Amino acid sequence: MLVAALTTGSCTPHPKAVYQPDGTVMPLRAGYWAGPMGTNRIDFHVEQVMADRVAIRISGSKLDPNARNEPGDPVTFSDRPTTCRINPDNTSFDCLRYKGMHIDNGFLCGTYGLYGKTYRPCLAPVRNP
Repeated sequence: MLVAALTTGSCTPHPKAVYQPDGTVMPLRAGYWAGPMGTNRIDFHVEQVMADRVAIRISGSKLDPNARNEPGDPVTFSDRPTTCRINPDNTSFDCLRYKGMHIDNGFLCGTYGLYGKTYRPCLAPVRNP
């Protein structure tokens, strides 16, 4: 019976490690992060990190599967690729609406402000296909 219990226990899947932002600031790097922000899902690509700027591309979509395109409020959206200034701390960058964007334990975190609302997203890393 002891052998059966040990064998059964070894077949039990190990829980996946769960990680989250924890204040561990990491160096800026190229990558792809995504996650919810308000009523949208944001796809945030840092395409290149240069000496004083980062090249980014942002797109997204409504989280509500029943959402309809409305004037000024599309179901999907895409910003033009742009570059953003790296801050003097050399671990964060600022864009037009995204401020203090930094990598925290693998997550891309910062502050986003638009139309009087402020969000503090921490977008999860996504593996490129």
